[in-house]
Amino acid sequence: MSDTYNDKPIEYIFYRTGNLINTMNMNDVYLWCVTGVTALVGLNTIWRLWSERDRLTKEDLNEEDRAFAWRVVVFLIFPLTLLLDLRATSMVCDLLGGYVRSFSYGLLWYHVLPAGLPTDYIIPVLFSGSIATSVLALCLLPALFFKPHPFFATIIGYTSVFLLALNLIADPLLSIAGLGSVRWQIAFTDGAVDQRLPLVAVHIVLATLFVLFMRYSKVRLWFSELSRPNANEELREALSNMQTYPDSPRLVCKVGLLYDKAGLRRQAKKQLKRLRDNFGQSLYANFLESLILYRRRDYKSARKAFTFTSDHPGVDGDLKGSLLAAAACAAFAEGDVIGALNLSERALEFDHACLVARMVKVDVFLAQGKKEHAGEEILLAMHMGLTLDLENKVPLDVERAYECLVSVEERRSGRRLVQTTNRF
Repeated sequence: MSDTYNDKPIEYIFYRTGNLINTMNMNDVYLWCVTGVTALVGLNTIWRLWSERDRLTKEDLNEEDRAFAWRVVVFLIFPLTLLLDLRATSMVCDLLGGYVRSFSYGLLWYHVLPAGLPTDYIIPVLFSGSIATSVLALCLLPALFFKPHPFFATIIGYTSVFLLALNLIADPLLSIAGLGSVRWQIAFTDGAVDQRLPLVAVHIVLATLFVLFMRYSKVRLWFSELSRPNANEELREALSNMQTYPDSPRLVCKVGLLYDKAGLRRQAKKQLKRLRDNFGQSLYANFLESLILYRRRDYKSARKAFTFTSDHPGVDGDLKGSLLAAAACAAFAEGDVIGALNLSERALEFDHACLVARMVKVDVFLAQGKKEHAGEEILLAMHMGLTLDLENKVPLDVERAYECLVSVEERRSGRRLVQTTNRF
């Protein structure tokens, strides 16, 4: 065989590689592929932490910053905590008189097979690592009482929630589906029978308490104040004003928008319900509903809501262009590139300098492979003096749109007042 492939080294490599893959467990192949991708993403994340270190000092984090914080948690912090999990499991196994028969560690996953243990010790050993990481997650929470910088507060909060959710909810469910760690399978096949029911009961109780704690409105508000201090300062001022004028639809809408900006979506929906109950199909209610639907990634409904709001009587000019551009964003996110292009063109008819609409056109042209058209659109935007900075402007500049909204409603209220006066 070696003589056959001496003159064909490339074919020989493929031949040996093919034999190797055929003899390996395909599940292990997938896991090690995940490890390789995780390592590359982790290295890229480390580089971005240095090259984009200005994120660490920002007082107002946008959605991209929070997504990057999740990336740091999943691809940098989680592999280290998983290593702690593995080490704690092996140490407890040694302390109880057993030994680790085999183990494997792949950054986002690990498998360990303890041996030489009495039946009563198997379950405590298997779950000692998850207990250690859960305790670590709880020990991180007191640091939030010292009000660290928003980015670090976000990292700490995300890490604690991620580890607890993984240990209490995700790991058991994934194990039932055959996708998680093997600890649950080993616990139910080799562990003591009298320990299985308490294990399940404890997990259910702790998972329930965790979910209730995370859904508690005061906890969410506290974390929002730490991670989004500017939005919460504006929110407190708006709430104070609303106590003075509780029946003002303008202030109710403003509070709803600020709740959404602070990441408190349930409270924002309560303000929307209040608008609907007290003021019906008002422009404020339609606008707030459009944004909430977009934040929930219900892009199909958000597109309809933005379009419906843009057709409201009195809406014209820049406001109509912004709403149509937001509908174009939702259409593109939905996957309807033709609809996104048409809505962008309509938006530019009302606001020729609408940056969002032009950037949606660029995305559509790139998706269609029309790079020259995309380049022309970018050059046109630069020629018009647009900065191409879309931070806090997707799907639209909320503050600017809200001010235009208030102007439209005040004009309509003035016209209604004049008409009422003329009747008398």
